[in-house]
Amino acid sequence: MEKGQSYKLTIEDMSTEGQGIGRVEGLAVFVDGAIVGDVVLAEIIKLKKNYALGRLVEIIEPSKQRIEPACRYAKDCGGCSLQSLDYKGQLKLKKKMVEDKLTRIGGIQNPVVHDIIGMEKPWRYRNKAQFIVSAAAGLTDGPGGPVSVGFYRAKSHQVINCDECLIQSEPAEKLAGVLREYMRTDNISAYDNKTGKGLIRHLIVKTAFGTGEIMAVLVINGKGLPNMEKLVYMMDDAIDEISPDPDTGIEFTLESVVLNINKKKTSEIIGEKFITIAGKQTILEQVGGLNFEISPMSFFQVNPVQMVKLYDKVLEYASLTGEETVFDLYCGVGTIGLYSAMHAKRVIGIESVKSAILDANRNAVINRIVNAEFIHGKAEEELP
Repeated sequence: MEKGQSYKLTIEDMSTEGQGIGRVEGLAVFVDGAIVGDVVLAEIIKLKKNYALGRLVEIIEPSKQRIEPACRYAKDCGGCSLQSLDYKGQLKLKKKMVEDKLTRIGGIQNPVVHDIIGMEKPWRYRNKAQFIVSAAAGLTDGPGGPVSVGFYRAKSHQVINCDECLIQSEPAEKLAGVLREYMRTDNISAYDNKTGKGLIRHLIVKTAFGTGEIMAVLVINGKGLPNMEKLVYMMDDAIDEISPDPDTGIEFTLESVVLNINKKKTSEIIGEKFITIAGKQTILEQVGGLNFEISPMSFFQVNPVQMVKLYDKVLEYASLTGEETVFDLYCGVGTIGLYSAMHAKRVIGIESVKSAILDANRNAVINRIVNAEFIHGKAEEELP
């Protein structure tokens, strides 16, 4: 095998980053843009002792599982690397990844891994969107210049300006659009992680699908935002324009707008200080018959539909009789612990994020669950 030469290969597997994997002369070749089942022509662009990287030149024979990506940003955005593979193929691939890791890392030969329980509608399911805010590619970060609000390009720190993301909620998209308009009309600068200058760093949107409540968190490199009241009104109007959910009839409402102050010149997204500038400090979500208060720092499963399926399966496997003590480690806002509380004698949750523990204990009170206790600390230190 030689660098710069092109070779025909059959893609037999895929990496966790979504690269197709084939073999030439016994050596694994990773090819961006190729999927399982493709027969491709690939140019070798990097040759190492144990592997090679190939550039996709031509798809000679497409895989039966190959589809046209639904997202128009699929080739640029680094968020979803399997969009050329149909959903059944994605589930099959992820199952194989689990099997391979259990064998290669865990040393388990022929592990029993059941088929993945998928979604009926694998779109618009994420309840948390985390947008990066940056000056548009090739432009300065000065006030009033075009900005990108979106996600990183694959293997890059360039931000792709995504007007639409098919796995995010519609409220998240709307608020990202509002932020672009606000920054343009009010001459607000985007943060530049190279210089440490610029004001707005990130927009985080949390969507409670069970109640329709929306929280917007603006991460800024400063003490405040100019014309904050105007921004809040723009956000509120945008959410009000959204039609009720066609399946549930639930209407979305903007319930919380929060500033997060992060002046550190690091890659850390969230700073330590939060300021609620409009509405409540938390939003309320309803999942699996339970109510959960969610604060800006709370961890909550990003896919509530699959969360219920997962927790139901956990309870099925646990076969609780009502006499057990359940430990919910790294419990976040206490979702799985509270979900299992009615089936156990006692639940003990442990979490290092203090605000999440406050939410977890509050969630126990809200749901009138008296056999659950949530402790602030590190699991490895607090576990008896």
